[in-house]
Amino acid sequence: KANNLLYNTSEAPLGAILLAVLQMNDIEESLFQTLNEIVEKKDMRVVNINISGLAKSPSIQIIIDSIQGVSLDDCSFVSKLTDDIIKVNGYYSDDYNLEVSSPGINRQLFSLDDFRLYESSMVKIKLKKPINNRKNILGIIKTIKSENIIVDMNEEEIEIEFKNIKKANIKEV
Repeated sequence: KANNLLYNTSEAPLGAILLAVLQMNDIEESLFQTLNEIVEKKDMRVVNINISGLAKSPSIQIIIDSIQGVSLDDCSFVSKLTDDIIKVNGYYSDDYNLEVSSPGINRQLFSLDDFRLYESSMVKIKLKKPINNRKNILGIIKTIKSENIIVDMNEEEIEIEFKNIKKANIKEV
């Protein structure tokens, strides 16, 4: 089920998709949705898009993922596709930097679906607001309840609201 959630956004909970989209600007949102519609047909998905820098020469970072792993050809395909979408929609002139990559070993978790996919994995979480005087949490993702992540920290369970997470990464053991 988690694989279907991860790679078929049409089956992902609407709240998870909306939350991811709310954290993006209009161009990021449009690219995110357009790219996912196309790359889903190749069993890939866009995990995150970040556009930073000046509007005249922005830096565009796209993270893609796939059950089979991400190859150089996958990154090249998404890069060319993104270039075409940017040109067709007139988002930017030709002066922008584009980087397409896989999530990597210590992949960042962006959505509740990411947490579901990596249940039972070690995770490092930075919080916006402290819980029990802690802003950094290291533990194992036990389960997801509604909008909360339950993390096991050496036999002490902590419940974290997804909206209180500043950043979360899988930690390889």
